[in-house]
Amino acid sequence: QLAMFLLASSLLATWTELSANGSWPTPRHGHSAVFCPRRGWMLLFGGNAFDPTNQLFRFDVARSEWAQLKLAGPPSKREGHTATLTA
Repeated sequence: QLAMFLLASSLLATWTELSANGSWPTPRHGHSAVFCPRRGWMLLFGGNAFDPTNQLFRFDVARSEWAQLKLAGPPSKREGHTATLTA
């Protein structure tokens, strides 16, 4: 399930369920996620999907599409970590 939190003002906030295509990440907890406003992407890394993982996924907001990204030499599997995006 994928949802977006829309904060129109301090008095008006709503959750909206989204549909999306592509290669969805499996349900997990303990992952990190950051949003890159310049590219309109959310990046989701790691977490625990029955075992710790080092998978990286990109969600393209404009296309409403998930993609698993393949990296050369990814970091070790982890959960309960943090992430920061600098642009």
